[in-house]
Amino acid sequence: MKIAFRQLHFTKEQKEHLTALTLAAGLEPLWCEGTAAPDPADLQDCVALLGNFPPEIMKQLPDLRWVQSPNAGVDRLCGDLYATEDVVLTNCSGAFGIAIAEYMLTGLMMLFRLMPDYAANQQQKTWQRAGQCRSIYGSTITVVGMGDIGSRFAHIAKAMGATVRGVRRTEGDTPADFDEVYTSDRLAEAVTDVDAVIMALPGTPATYHMVNADILAHMDKRTIIVNCGRGSTLEESALIAALRSGKLAGAVLDVMEVEPLPAESPLWHMENVIITPHISGRNEDPINGQSIYEIFADNLHRFTQGQPLTHVVDRRNGY
Repeated sequence: MKIAFRQLHFTKEQKEHLTALTLAAGLEPLWCEGTAAPDPADLQDCVALLGNFPPEIMKQLPDLRWVQSPNAGVDRLCGDLYATEDVVLTNCSGAFGIAIAEYMLTGLMMLFRLMPDYAANQQQKTWQRAGQCRSIYGSTITVVGMGDIGSRFAHIAKAMGATVRGVRRTEGDTPADFDEVYTSDRLAEAVTDVDAVIMALPGTPATYHMVNADILAHMDKRTIIVNCGRGSTLEESALIAALRSGKLAGAVLDVMEVEPLPAESPLWHMENVIITPHISGRNEDPINGQSIYEIFADNLHRFTQGQPLTHVVDRRNGY
């Protein structure tokens, strides 16, 4: 029986440790090198896939018992993808919170402090003030999605003097870094009269277009949206309309409904929009890579010892 590894940005020492754990359990490690998709015939004896594998391969592996993704979002790996129903899917939720929270803060502050305007001025060698800046201190920010990423951003924003609202699916206690918590059915209320809306949602049927034209209409013309969750959670056409009409102050978008963002999208040309190509939480970033490796090593040890795995995904909910 084999355990296969693919597209993992680990050091030589980290790979050797994972290999040693596999061999110690009497299993054969198979490192799939290169960018080409592996041949399903080479994976027939695999009991576990660790890394990024084409989803369509999984139905062809009757011995498969565990899939460990290096990503936090695993919506594409949920559903009816497996030959048997008892395959456990685990992710790396919690590995990206620091990096993505820093990205969110960077993008928000760039718009608050009018940095795109000053960058444009620099290119034109123009020495002039762009307008009135804004501060995190004293602002009100709504964080939609109170998992690891949303909670880490809330911690930073609260420390900088913001009032922080949180939105989650169910009722519960109010965490230390949040001033108020709303359930998802009160989203419109939660985003009313705020300076920024931070979106850190997984891509699931329940979150599809969760922020739509109706929700956008409740926001203020000073509101800036930052989305680092999934592009499907934000209705892009409604966002474009709100930005064009001046009903929103701006947006920071690391994820899109269609990726890459089509060249004809008007978002490319909006001065109050910052666009990045889904890079806020890259596996290659050292701080993320170390966390991913630690989750992989711990779960591989647990798997080979017959212990319960961590970071188990409910495939019906998608996270």
